[in-house]
Amino acid sequence: MKTLIVNADDFGLAPAVNQGILDAHLAGSVTSTTLMVNMPAAAEAAAIAKAHPALGVGLHFNLTLGKPLAGASSVPSLVGPDGNFHERSALARGLFTGRVRREHLVRELDAQHQAYLALGIRPTHVDSHQHVHGFPAVFDAIAALCEAQGIPTRMPWLLKLGGSRPSAGRALRQWLLGRMLRRNVRQWQGRVQWNAGMGSLFDLGAIPAQPTLGDYRCVLEAAGEGVFELMVHPVPEAEAVRGLTRIGHVSAAEWQVLSKPGLDQLAAGLGFRMANFASAFGPSARGVDGAA
Repeated sequence: MKTLIVNADDFGLAPAVNQGILDAHLAGSVTSTTLMVNMPAAAEAAAIAKAHPALGVGLHFNLTLGKPLAGASSVPSLVGPDGNFHERSALARGLFTGRVRREHLVRELDAQHQAYLALGIRPTHVDSHQHVHGFPAVFDAIAALCEAQGIPTRMPWLLKLGGSRPSAGRALRQWLLGRMLRRNVRQWQGRVQWNAGMGSLFDLGAIPAQPTLGDYRCVLEAAGEGVFELMVHPVPEAEAVRGLTRIGHVSAAEWQVLSKPGLDQLAAGLGFRMANFASAFGPSARGVDGAA
């Protein structure tokens, strides 16, 4: 049977994000989430996680928003003059030119991991904000942690849907990501577990103003065998995350669908069992192929 993980990113980003994720979990839509430990609502998110143990909670490694937990002076290649992380485009340039130093990546990842543990919970898996762990240097740092801890990571696979027409810029980014993912697989295959496929509403190309379960069906019908991750970002109001994300309107539209029952029934009808990363890759899930 195919396995579906519905993971809500950005847990801890803001109280409204925490509420949106909880609403979707209670509706049976969201099985998993990933926590940003350097954001203001992280402690609240951890309290929600403890109260709802069926919600799998991973570490959402963050290098592009806010300040580093290791301290700006100890990871100078990751931050600008204001002590905040570089935006993703600047981080990418630093990674490609070698200006971002590996020891700074490892130091900040360790600081975020330790901060996560200090909240009194343990991560089910690790992924990253804005998929920055697609970059080989970042993937290596995250995969080393996953190997040491015996936990899986998200592989941000590309999902190609018939009829979707990405812009030229998005097509170029997808090509580059594909090359990097192939390298990451060669480097870590057999050492770290990851999902066999991944998708989201963004793979539709043009996201409907008011998504429906039918739009999620289009994504799920393109999933192959093994563990498939559906990435979502539910939040009740776009205004609540203004200045924190550029996809607030999409997040609010997703909440309208995911905060109501239905996605779990859709998944079951398509032959999926619902899981989080712990139940998908734990000892009871041996035989599930998530390393493709």
